[in-house]
Amino acid sequence: MHATQTPKPERAFPVRTEKARCVACGADAPRPYRAGMYRIGATSFDLVRCPCGMVYVDPRPDAATLGAMYDDPDYYTDGYNLGVETQNYFARKDELLAHYDRVVAEYERETGLARGSVLELGSAGGFFLEAARRRGWRVQGVELSPPAADYSIRELGLPVFQGLLEAAPLAPQSFDLALADNVLEHTTDPAAVLARLRSLLKPTGALIVICPSYVNSPYFRLMLAVERLVPKSLLGPQTLRLLKIGGADNGYPYHILEFDLSVLRRLAARAGLKVERVERSVPLPAHLFKNSRPSLTQRAQRLVFRALDLGMRLGALPGARVRLVLRPVLRPGGGA
Repeated sequence: MHATQTPKPERAFPVRTEKARCVACGADAPRPYRAGMYRIGATSFDLVRCPCGMVYVDPRPDAATLGAMYDDPDYYTDGYNLGVETQNYFARKDELLAHYDRVVAEYERETGLARGSVLELGSAGGFFLEAARRRGWRVQGVELSPPAADYSIRELGLPVFQGLLEAAPLAPQSFDLALADNVLEHTTDPAAVLARLRSLLKPTGALIVICPSYVNSPYFRLMLAVERLVPKSLLGPQTLRLLKIGGADNGYPYHILEFDLSVLRRLAARAGLKVERVERSVPLPAHLFKNSRPSLTQRAQRLVFRALDLGMRLGALPGARVRLVLRPVLRPGGGA
């Protein structure tokens, strides 16, 4: 999210809600977790937690309201980066193309796949796909947001389907690699999304799933428990907004689901996918790590983030972000 002291005028659209159940176990016996976590205009949205460990928005925006939320170019300034970046997503084009070139190379090394066909669900402006295309991959995107899909088609000439994955005209077992980067938390049925992605993979293919897990983690629960004791003036408004405490405006309920690793593992298994690799990390916020003149307090915060990230990557700490490399479970005879 873009940190600013002057809230932008809100775009008016009808807000309707619907009852939600736990997508991990199907139960409807949640406990309060974080009241008033998000809001659209005068309508606030609460987070609840199922006994199985899943955290979700209940009641949640209905399908029409969710669509209206994403049909907004300002999402890519105010909602897309959730406090990690301070700059508009599209303005970071050159930076992101260079970043994703390294990312694609890393995926090639760890999956053993190269220059095949790749599908990105939630392809946004297409920077990952463009980086993959430059490395010789055949690419396809699926993006719900009209402004983002239009940008990737108009500016980069990418093949992107604008809409939901279930409506995309894609052939079964046609992709070597699929990516769902910060996508599942936006969906109403992540198990069905994972099953659909699995059906689109070749038997030797791989699916990479990345999800934020901070809000459904011991770190956030600790923050809730000691919120009144947190030195707000010392942390500063941007860090408080990133941590989602201190009365920060967390904006629209873009994340209607909040996963932890155990829930993701169960959903993957249900979809016929096996976990090949797990990576835990914490995003490094731009207001700390891209600041050329950090204050003493910001330098101290940098050290904390670096230490947490190291502990997570070594597997000693729960992740604030989780990345899974998944493979289709093969049926007898070798088919997916």
